[in-house]
Parts: sequence; structure tokens; C-alpha cells
Amino acid sequence: MEAIKIRARIGPDAKLELLEPLYELPRGDVEVILLFARKPTQPMKQTSPMSWPVLNGGRYLGGALRRSEIYSDDGR
Repeated sequence: MEAIKIRARIGPDAKLELLEPLYELPRGDVEVILLFARKPTQPMKQTSPMSWPVLNGGRYLGGALRRSEIYSDDGR
């Protein structure tokens, strides 16, 4: 299976109109994949990192969690 890239336009009647001629292609069935940019329906609102969800880890014994407590004695 081979692929080519061409430009096309979708008209108001939902018909695909090729903007470039197709030369030297064999006759037969083809598979078409359409790539298009969708316009956003609503503008994306910016959210502050301060409003992101937070995991409450509670309190650790000793008030601090050292690297050696998280990993093993070799620090990895």
C-alpha cells in the first residue's frame, strides 16, 4: 500500500473537492483519511497551578522524610 498527500476542500454539500489533479494513479478502490483542524467551540480558560488538585499525604513521623527512608540504604 502506498500513500500520497494532496489538498482538498469539503464543500457545503459535504462533497470532497480535490484541489490538485491526480496523475498516474491506478484505478480501483482507495482508503481516504481526512485531517482537519477543528475550531474550538469555547475558548480554553487558563487555570492557575494553585487550583490544581492536591494529594494530602498527611504527616510523616519525625516531621521530615529523608531520601534513605524513601529508598534503601544505598540511596537508589
